[in-house]
Amino acid sequence: MRPAGPAHARGAHAAPGAEDEDQLEALLRREVQGPSRYAQSLMDAPAAVSVITRQESAALGHQTIGDMLGRLPGVYLGNTRSYSNLGVRGFNRPGDYNSRVLMAIDGQRVNDAIYDQGLPQLEFPVVAEWAKRVELVQGPGSSIYGSNALLGVVNVVTLDGADAPGLSVLGSAGSRGQRRVEMHYGATDAAGGDLFIGLNLQRTAGETLFLPELGTADGWIRGLDGERQAAVLAKYRLGRWKLSMAAVQRDKDAPTAPYGTLPGVSGTRYTDRQLMVEAAYDEGWQDDLRRSLRLGLSQYDFRGRYVFGQSPDVVDRDESYAQWLTLDARVLWRGLLNHELMAGAEIRTSPYGIQRNYQVAPYESRLDSDVSQDSAALSVQDQWRLSQHWQLTTGLRLDHARGFSPALSPRTVLVFRPDERQTLKLMWARSFRSPNLYERYYDDGGQTQLANPGLKPERLGSAELAWEYLLASGQALSANLYDTRLNRLIEQVPLSDDTDAVVQYVNRGRVRLRGLDLGVEQRVEGGWLWRASASWMDARDEQGRRLSNAPTWMVKGHAITPQWRAWQLGVEWTALGTRLGRVKVPPACFVNAQLSYRIDARQSLALQVDNLLDRDNLDPSSPDAALSAIPQSRRAWRLAWRTAF
Repeated sequence: MRPAGPAHARGAHAAPGAEDEDQLEALLRREVQGPSRYAQSLMDAPAAVSVITRQESAALGHQTIGDMLGRLPGVYLGNTRSYSNLGVRGFNRPGDYNSRVLMAIDGQRVNDAIYDQGLPQLEFPVVAEWAKRVELVQGPGSSIYGSNALLGVVNVVTLDGADAPGLSVLGSAGSRGQRRVEMHYGATDAAGGDLFIGLNLQRTAGETLFLPELGTADGWIRGLDGERQAAVLAKYRLGRWKLSMAAVQRDKDAPTAPYGTLPGVSGTRYTDRQLMVEAAYDEGWQDDLRRSLRLGLSQYDFRGRYVFGQSPDVVDRDESYAQWLTLDARVLWRGLLNHELMAGAEIRTSPYGIQRNYQVAPYESRLDSDVSQDSAALSVQDQWRLSQHWQLTTGLRLDHARGFSPALSPRTVLVFRPDERQTLKLMWARSFRSPNLYERYYDDGGQTQLANPGLKPERLGSAELAWEYLLASGQALSANLYDTRLNRLIEQVPLSDDTDAVVQYVNRGRVRLRGLDLGVEQRVEGGWLWRASASWMDARDEQGRRLSNAPTWMVKGHAITPQWRAWQLGVEWTALGTRLGRVKVPPACFVNAQLSYRIDARQSLALQVDNLLDRDNLDPSSPDAALSAIPQSRRAWRLAWRTAF
């Protein structure tokens, strides 16, 4: 195979009017795949969709998909010092594993079959450099994706070989022992084959933390915050066929003494491994018909090690393992005037769902559970062009999982396009999430958690109004108003008032989420780009009380300069309001910056600083945590060198 040829850039001295026209055309041509699982215009798509591209991400120095998501309206990230988490529209329950947002890579589901987790940082199989764009589909998505697409869908569209020709290598080093090597290779051949391969290896020693709540001699936790990751992505496309593989292993030391483990002592750590393989066939449009078939095999493996005492060591272990096979078939048909019909069927089977907990020595088994899972679904959607300005999309999906009643997920979206530069969308949808194996069956003999096999699925209904307007100058304005009601919320609750109380997942009742997202994006003549958004969020339970870890306001933005004498600067900022938890967490503020220098056509240097202002930010903790609030990362820097061959 040979590297794909480079694309030709427009001349730097284009007339201002022509450049404005180019910016507008680029905005009008934006495509997304997340809302319906096939490519369509962002302006016509039956959902409110936010997108961040590879070019923006690179200029801002992003390393993870979570970094990219953090720039989108209504999204806030957190970290328990063991795992990352993702908040959407003021909803991010402490102790959850992001099971209410469906994460996908090129449309293939990432959420596993034990915890239903799809975590956005180094737990994710794809790093930022391999993403062509990241799409956030706001609101219910079960009419297309089924369970877990409760509050939204994140679809990571990865690079093809033609997008990144040749070999590119990055090496970086920074504070706290940060070390990273990332490389990717893209190529095409004369037969039409397209190959992309990416490899990422990184590690950090982590921070030295002052955590007096843990009761160590001097309050300091040293050398216990390390993290290591290895990830690989491989794709090959030839004609109608595509083969892909993504894998990740992530090891994390736990400095916060979770589950009553011994503070200040090494050995408590987590290891997560995930593998995803898929073969896909898409014949493209044949007259008015398009058929596709996808067969995916995934597996997830978790190992947890917990040190509860010394001399001799008292060590517990958690082990989880699941494997699942997914067959997905879809048909698109345009044979009826002004209609685009889609019908789909999906079968998923998980023959293994193993959870174990035991004490190592003397050996004592507390949990040995193996539960298989099977589900099937049928879906239909009709996108009907009512007139030049009006479009109506209706969809319905029926899911049936063993052990639960069938779930219907409808969607209706009315789109009004008064002209090509403006769109108004009125949306209503229902969604659901089935309880996962961890919530239902994990029980370590009452040491930290009790099982609850009787949990019922969560149900959600949402109404939204979204507006977007594109100015001829290359500016995009957006607004999104939503009202969401979630029933039978599954939540982890302590069974007593003790700080080390046993917890259990239960159905708690109803939650209402209301809010407004406002956004503006500007691409200025000469290469300037900036975005800003403001969000008001109101998340309350059925008694009218604010939910924990739910800010009421958030503002964020980023700005990227054009290259000036080979220099470029990217700056991003986020501020969010107070959040409730075991203690009230004050407002948080983050500012990150990257200064890059292009040495020549093939080499560049970049200095990245996270938490530039060195703010002492906190996150609310979960009910089973030893800390009342979780300290977030302080200022950190890294220097990166990239070269292309």
